Order: sequence, then C-alpha cells, then structure tokens
Amino acid sequence: MNKIPCICLLCMAVASFLCCSVSAQSIDLSFLKDTVEQNGNAYSFNTLILRNTSAVARKFTIEAQVPEGWQLLFDNRKVFELSPNQTLSLPVRLAAAIQTEAMTYSVRLLINVAGYSERSEYAYYAKVGTNSKWRASLMNANLLLSRGKRENQFRVLLSNKGNAAEELNIRVNTSLTLLQAKNNTIKLAAGKDTSLVYSFIVAAKFLDDFKSQELTVQVTDQKKQNQLLLQRISSFGTVFRENSSSWYTFPMSVEFVAQNFTTAQKTLYINSYGSLNLDRGRSLNFNYRTDNFNSQSDGSSRYAFLNYNSPKWKISVGDQSEFGDFLIDGLGARFGFDNGRGYRTEVLGVDSRLGDAKLFRANQAFSFNGNQQLENQTVASFDHENKINSLLNMSTYDLSWKKYSHLLLRAGVSREEFYRYRKPLRKIGSSLGAAYSYTSPGLTGRFGITATDASYPGINRGLMQSNNELTFNLRRVSLGVLFDYNERQLNPALDTGNASARLLGGRIAEYGIKTGWRFDKGYLMLISSLINQVQSSSDLLLVRSYKLNFNAGTEFGKNFSAAFSGNILRNKAPKDASKAAGYSLNAYATLSSRNYGLFVRLDNGPSYYFDFVNFLNNGYSTRRFQLAPYYERSFFNEVVHFRLQMDYTRDRSLPAPEFMARGDLSLDLNSKGLSFRVFGSKSIKTVVGNRVDYMSMSIRKSFSLPLIGIKRFLTMKVVLFKDFNSNGIYDLGDEAIPDAAVGIASQNFLSNRKGELSYKNINAGEYDVDLSQVNTVKGWMPRNGFRQHYQLSSSQTFYIPFSQSHYLSGKLNVQKDPRSHQVFRPENIRINITGSGGESFSTLTTESGEFFINLSPDTYKVRISSNIFDEDFRLLSDTFNADLLHKKSEHLIFEVRERKRQINIRKQ
Repeated sequence: MNKIPCICLLCMAVASFLCCSVSAQSIDLSFLKDTVEQNGNAYSFNTLILRNTSAVARKFTIEAQVPEGWQLLFDNRKVFELSPNQTLSLPVRLAAAIQTEAMTYSVRLLINVAGYSERSEYAYYAKVGTNSKWRASLMNANLLLSRGKRENQFRVLLSNKGNAAEELNIRVNTSLTLLQAKNNTIKLAAGKDTSLVYSFIVAAKFLDDFKSQELTVQVTDQKKQNQLLLQRISSFGTVFRENSSSWYTFPMSVEFVAQNFTTAQKTLYINSYGSLNLDRGRSLNFNYRTDNFNSQSDGSSRYAFLNYNSPKWKISVGDQSEFGDFLIDGLGARFGFDNGRGYRTEVLGVDSRLGDAKLFRANQAFSFNGNQQLENQTVASFDHENKINSLLNMSTYDLSWKKYSHLLLRAGVSREEFYRYRKPLRKIGSSLGAAYSYTSPGLTGRFGITATDASYPGINRGLMQSNNELTFNLRRVSLGVLFDYNERQLNPALDTGNASARLLGGRIAEYGIKTGWRFDKGYLMLISSLINQVQSSSDLLLVRSYKLNFNAGTEFGKNFSAAFSGNILRNKAPKDASKAAGYSLNAYATLSSRNYGLFVRLDNGPSYYFDFVNFLNNGYSTRRFQLAPYYERSFFNEVVHFRLQMDYTRDRSLPAPEFMARGDLSLDLNSKGLSFRVFGSKSIKTVVGNRVDYMSMSIRKSFSLPLIGIKRFLTMKVVLFKDFNSNGIYDLGDEAIPDAAVGIASQNFLSNRKGELSYKNINAGEYDVDLSQVNTVKGWMPRNGFRQHYQLSSSQTFYIPFSQSHYLSGKLNVQKDPRSHQVFRPENIRINITGSGGESFSTLTTESGEFFINLSPDTYKVRISSNIFDEDFRLLSDTFNADLLHKKSEHLIFEVRERKRQINIRKQ
C-alpha cells in the first residue's frame, strides 16, 4: 500500500479542513463549489450533492443558515428521501445584502435525519469583494416633451455611498440625437454625488407624430458590474395607459428541472411560483411542484401550497412540514396572527402523506417590557399506524437585559398512550431546560442544560444535553474552555420494528480548551479536547478520543485567499486493554483567487465512532486523498457564468484512483425573464461498477399573467365640447373641441377630433383636470373653471362644457435693424396674466409671436417674460392693463426693437 509522504501529511495538517461528526446518520454531503463569489447583491450558484451511504432508506430535511440580510433561494421545509447508495444534487442560489462588507462568510447547512436528534453541519464559503456601493438613478424617469422649448434634457444622478472611489463608464443607447457624447467616463469619489445632463432637440413639427420611447442608460464600473436605467420620453397623446393592463397581473415563474437525468434515479418535474401584491401590505403567493415525471418513481414528490400575508394575518394552505418535535410532512393548513402590540399566535394542522398520522400544534407568544417574551406551545400527535397518541405542552420564558445577557427557561409536560398492547399503556413525561449566554467584546459565555425523560415524546425523547463555553477575548487573542454533554435513554415501548422510527441511544461528552488569534486579514484557532463516546448498538463500548482541532484563514492581496482546517485524533477503548489505539487525521484546504481555486482533502484513520469500532473489530481504516482544482469565469456582463472542476480521488476502498470532471454553466437573460442552467459530472477514469456520472439542468421563465375578469384599474374618459345652449349636456347642436391640451394628474393629453381623451388603467380615487392650457378656441372657456376635480370610482366618461367667454389676444411686433444679421425667434415666450383678485394665468406665443387666452370678465395685468431679451433686443414696455370687464376681447401689442449699430466712416 502506497503511503503519502510525511511532509505532505504535515502540510495538510496545517492547511486543511475538518469534517468530523459523532453521529451515524449516513447522509454524505459535498459541494460543487467550496467557495462562491458574491458580486454585489447578484445571485451566486452552488450545488449540493447528497448520498445515502447506509443500507436503509433515509428521510431528512436541510436547514440553511446564511448571514443576516442575505437572500437564499432554497426550500428549508422540503422533505427529501434517499434510497441506499442513491445520489441527489440540489441547486442553491444565494445573494449578499448590498451593505455587506468585503470578506469571506460561511454558509451553514444542517442535515436533520428522521430518527436522529443530532444534526450534521456542513459549510461552504461566500466571498464578498470590495464594493464601492455606487448607484445610478434618473432625476425624472418620465420626460414629457414640451412644445414651449425646442431643447429638452434629462439628468442622470450618480451616487457613491461606499468608501472607495469608483471609475464609471456611462453609455446612452437611443435613436435621439444628443448634443453631448453618448459615451462618458467619470471618476466618482467616495461619498460624493454628481449629475450628468443630456440634451436633445425635437422640432415642434415632429411632436404630433412623436412615438413614446424608452432609451437605456448603462453605467458600468471597472469590475464590469453594471446598472441599467430606463428613461421614458413621450409627447402629448389622446390615450395614455398608466399600467399595461386593466386586470390584476400575477407575476410568476415556471421552471422545468431535470435532476440526474442520465441515471436511473432521474427526477423530472416542473416547479412554479407566483406572487400577487394586493396593496396595503397584503400579498398572495403560491408554489406548485409536480410529481416526478419519471415512470419509475412512486409519484410522491408533489409539493404545493398557497399563502396569504397581511400585516396581521399569515395563512398557508397546502403541503406543510413540522420538524419541531415530530417529523411529519403532508397536507394541512397554518394560520398565524400578530396584533402588532407584542402578541402573536399560530395554529397548524398536518395530515401526513406517508403512513397514517396527524399532528396539531398551537403556539402563543407575548412580548412585554421591551426585553421579555413568554411563549407556550401545545402539540397533539395521533400516529394510528404505530398506535401511539401523544400530547405535550412546552412553555418558554425569554429574558434579555443589560445589553449582553440573555436567559432562557423552558419546561414541558406530556402524556403518551400506546395501544399495541393488551391494555393501553399510558406514560407521563416531562422536560426541563435552562440556558444563559453573555456576549460582550471582552467575554463570551454560554451555559445550558436540557433534561427530557424517556417518556416525553418527540425528537428529544430521553435526551440530556449540556453545552457550555467560557471565552476571554483580548485585543487579538482569545482563550476559553468548553464542555458539551449529550446522553439519550431509550424507551423500550417504542421499538416498533421500523428502523427509521427507532432512536439511537448512548452518550457523548467533550471538554477541552481553545485559543485563537486574529490578524488584519486572517484568523487562527486551536481547540484541544477529550471526547468520550458510547452508543447502544455497539454493546456499550466506550471510545475515548484525544482531539486537536486547527482552523485558519487568510487573504493574500486583493483576490487571493486561503482557508485551512483539520483534526488530529488518538482513539482508544480504555476499558479493553486488548484493543489497540488508532490514530486519525482529517484535513481540508482551500486556495482561491478571482477565477481559479484548489481544494484538497485528506482522511487517514477512523473518523467516526463506528469507524473506530470497525477498526477494532477487523483492522480496517479509512485512507482517502482528494485534489480538486477549478476554474470559473463570467462573460457578457455576467450573463453567462462557467465553472469547471477536476477531481482526483485516491481511496483505500477503491482498487485504483478516480478522475472526475464537474461542470456548471448558467445563462441569465434577466431582461427576458429567462434563465438556463446545466451542471453535472463525468468520470474520466473510474473503477468498474463505481461510476457516478450525473447531469442536471433547469430552464426558468418569469412572466406576468393577467387575471382576466378581476379588474384592478379603471378608465377615465373626458369629452370637451362647446355648450351652445348652456344646459351643461352634450346634445344635438353642441360642438366638440379638438386639439385641446389637458392635464390630468401628472400626464398631458391632446383631445382628438371628437374632443375625447382617455386615461386608462388607473387606480380609483380623486383626479384634478387642468384646462388652463386649452388655447385652440377663441371666446370659449371651461364653464366650471380651469381646474376641476373629479372622483373616479368606476370606469366613467366625464363631459366638460365650455361656455362663451371673453378673450385676450396679442402679438409681438419685432422691428429689426435692416443692416443687422441677428435672429430673433418670437415663439414659446411666456405671457403671464393676473386678475384683480390675484388669480394668475399664463400662455405661450406661437411661431409668429401671437398669443391668446380665454378669460372670465375682469380687469387684468398682462406681463411678458423679459428675462429672455438680451442686449441686442429690448422691449418698449413689458406690462399692459387689459379691460375684459367692459369688453369681450382686447388685443395687445408688445413692441420689440433691435438696437441699431453705429457706422464709422473714415475719410481717405
């Protein structure tokens, strides 16, 4: 047998990663990626590969724990089942919070196997790079072109809220002719804001035919991270749609998943998800997963639920999972209520999809005094298949005080009845627990004990557990002691003959010391401990292990990091002198850069309790070496992401080494709502009969589904007409007013030849109609004023009558110097009119310099905006008085004179 050189063993002990567990749950988990890159708040991708190494089927759940504020796309409530030696691959999507600091974080996965109280813990790393936290936004995302000015502009605001300067490239994609360059590069300092102004000209003759369009502004940093902005530009129109549809739309996604489709254990299903926003903090969402389309499956993978959420109510109907005290998954309902003043409750009922069992649970919690909470939980389980009925009640008191201290007290009582005997067997059980933690910058302590007798039902039956730690934290050094104890006593009445229903008895005790050092870009931790283990299925053989655990991690430069962890153990059976001691080494190491990485694993010697029992009985010991380099890269602004990993494995249980290639390719077309992913592994060189090739893929499409028949928005139609008979009704003889400029809310309209305009797909409510810009009819004005108010409760048509009125007209009379080549444009100059009561109006001059406005009888002061005139042109008078109280109309002329040039004549 080949031996690994001693120098290699020594390197692996210093640069390694430990995966050591004292449970025998027989579910092995590995990751496609040991480290993922988190770019801003974009999703990263990883794959879990699980394998059942036992001789019986196993059911389990996976709980994922991520840093606070991160988003994880993974179903924590799903119940998985693996047959012996079956392999399953599951995708995981993870996004970091935008404010996450640049460092490496761990993502923990806890496997809870049915019938075992202990949970196996695994972890991979998420590396967050330096983020300047820049952001781009539009000052006015909806720009309405004005007839009053030829030059229009929109603004882009750039903000850098981070702590590092950023060089940004701005690219504008539009068919409009910009007065500035479409590409621009700017260096934005940390904590600074700046705005960019883009101008363009649209001639007035093109405004009527101007089609609403959306131009894109793409802002990209040096890391090729980008933000896409959408600037909407529109002109006057007769019909405007505030929303694309008048119906409620249901945003949803449909994903086709094919897992392991190259193997006999292939799983083919469709998963759909939808979420409907009902306003006022309410929402409705659903998730439906079909059965496995593989004809060889048992058709039990269907999963569906419908959730309703509001500020006070949370209701879920469909498939439910409960893994608090009993392991059950099936059809049921969950009702939750929170009054917003410290009281909340939840009721759950589940009918198991497997076997014949039902469970009911009721929780109540009351928070008071700002730092205390009292919670009570009542659970009733009716397991008709195993003929066991259980009832338990657990109360918990939670107290936090003095900033660093936290106390938890728990007490429970139960009653259980067994009907498999000649007479019903009834047992009373109890559970008690207390935990105290103290966390301050200088001291960390946790002390807890839980005692549950063998008659108390649930996953903690017969379990006594104590977890204790006291650690002193100095500036860069920490020193502490720890003591953990777990013991389980079995209840013979529960031996039903079903292996998955039996619990594993025994005890585990670990105590030791630990010390750690923190560096500027890394850490180092050592734990030395003694472990005593006894498990019932091994004839109560005591195994004692002396363990030295080593953990370290550091960064070298900007894009290179390393993480190491390992265990060195000396195992022996102290009560049997004939049993020789066994040594073991378990180590992991990870080196990673921006696009490259290397993973190394070494196992030499018994790692678990039953490994050592097997070593004592037949001398067999594990020896495994694994080397896995990888390369990954994103293309086309991270639309395409690719990863390739090569695995070399040398295992004592195999007659020859194995070579395996693993690949992961993802395509994300976010603008199209489409994503595609394919990943898998291929054995390049493997042992005959041990091939584990697999391939999986998923195709996902996101879209909005209109709910035909369920109206969400309304239509407001306005008709303008000249009311010749002054009855306020649009009847025979009245005349429509075309080409009238009308403002409703923040939108501007132009009536058609029938005097109509429509504001579609808007919310019910109050709307103001502005008629002050109607300047196409002389001598007619709105009968009920220039600004009118309407209440819209259903789709309605509002008729607005115009009655005969007085009007004011005028023009600019421009006198130019015949010897001058100066150009004066008299259009789009604002005329301001003020009535005797202070009410003000305004209008704009036409291309010929003329203007008019309809007004009610009154005396007015008329002023022209003089700030547009420069030293070349001057007004003889900028203010006039107009009398429309005694006249029906009045015409004003503003005289504009060009300053004459003097000519100097030189005599020869």
